[in-house]
Amino acid sequence: MSNKNHDIQVLYILAYLLEWFSGIIIFFAFGKNNKNLRRHSLQAILLGVISIIVVPFFSIIAIPVLGRAIVLLIWLYGMYIGFEAYMGREISIPLISEYVK
Repeated sequence: MSNKNHDIQVLYILAYLLEWFSGIIIFFAFGKNNKNLRRHSLQAILLGVISIIVVPFFSIIAIPVLGRAIVLLIWLYGMYIGFEAYMGREISIPLISEYVK
């Protein structure tokens, strides 16, 4: 594996690390040159937006612990998707992957 290829693969994981924040950075810094990286950064942004919506929603209905647990699961799922992309495998996120395409 070439060093440049490895650097791009690491960016897949980094895109999901801080969800929307790192997704935006990677989208604008590297997305114009790499179609797959652009797709993964957009997916990370959308996962982050979903996380931002989940916590207040569950806090309103008086189950804040559940909201935080769901956000943790969303983050773990994003890291899984990033790791799979790092390994060269493509996994589709239901609804989000189709929306990004």
